Amino acid sequence: MTETTRCRQCGTCCRNGGPALNQDDLALVRQGYIRHDQLLTIRQGEMGHNPATGRLEPVPVELLKIRGQGKGGGWTCLFFAEESNGCTIYAHRPTTCRILECWQPEALLATIYHNTLRRADLINANDPILAEIARHEQACPGQEFTGLLADTNQNSLARLSEMVRADLAIRGEVAQKIGLSLEIEFFLFGRPLFKQLTGSGIEYVEENGGIRLQRATSPRPPVGEGSKDMA
Repeated sequence: MTETTRCRQCGTCCRNGGPALNQDDLALVRQGYIRHDQLLTIRQGEMGHNPATGRLEPVPVELLKIRGQGKGGGWTCLFFAEESNGCTIYAHRPTTCRILECWQPEALLATIYHNTLRRADLINANDPILAEIARHEQACPGQEFTGLLADTNQNSLARLSEMVRADLAIRGEVAQKIGLSLEIEFFLFGRPLFKQLTGSGIEYVEENGGIRLQRATSPRPPVGEGSKDMA
């Protein structure tokens, strides 16, 4: 079998998820090649896919990733065009995409979680939305949420329920106050907490206009299932 030593333009890497941005990509956003509503925030402490280990792990830093496309948000990079099997912003693609060489990924893996771009880097320092982001982080810290998912204590379930409700409440209040598209919401506040319950053994039930959490009555899905909702 011939060893691969160059890109074959197969599109596999683009179908495996949008890249995370780093500080070198700031100009791409400022110049409009990548918009805020095309980004998804993975908050510090939340579960995400670590390409170096191949596992879902708590993310040690905040990440901004290009959103997926297709049904339910999909997983294929938003800028990947199936018809041409290519990138629609190739000349202005993120640094991660420029570094990636699938046949020798060491250079890319060495950059994981380093020099990452954060929400605050893309928002004016005087913008009041920063206070709403800080309020959300205080009410729904990612590290605490991830820790509680692994705890079977009934008190933990109560705290998780509190955080899920707070997450939805803050999103709703901000949306009502300033008007938000779902895409901008995902940039400002990341993935809704109730969407991150997949595979945790905890499920949400909608009742009386709200959400209640309970231990899942069906078997927990295999490890890794639902990972397409992760980083």
